[in-house]
Amino acid sequence: LANFDAPNRDECTCSRNVSNTPQQALTLLNDPTFVEAARTLATSLPEDASDEAKLNVLFLRTLARTPKEKERQSLLAFLNTQRAAFTALPEDAPKLLSTGLKAPPETPSPELAAWTSVCRVVLNLHEMITRY
Repeated sequence: LANFDAPNRDECTCSRNVSNTPQQALTLLNDPTFVEAARTLATSLPEDASDEAKLNVLFLRTLARTPKEKERQSLLAFLNTQRAAFTALPEDAPKLLSTGLKAPPETPSPELAAWTSVCRVVLNLHEMITRY
């Protein structure tokens, strides 16, 4: 709670400080709850869709909009690097996909691990974290 400037639970706070710190980003990227949320989001993406279509669904579900072209290109490039990394080291996919309390998938695939990584990035976007 300290990472997100949460008030002390012993007192009422009418207004909270708004901040964006590296500790918040690290929590959102690495905390088991957020990794599990990203995995769950990745498993909900349509399996038979193209990468672009999956990215559109991901953005619509999280940000209520489609990705901008630069975002699309950047995330697709990141997806391809994650695919390559998890394919080269297949033992890393089960490690990532077993994070959290929810049971891991029966067959942890490099593809799901790669999409989990993409979902972690999207869930950590400033636009996702901060209400406008």
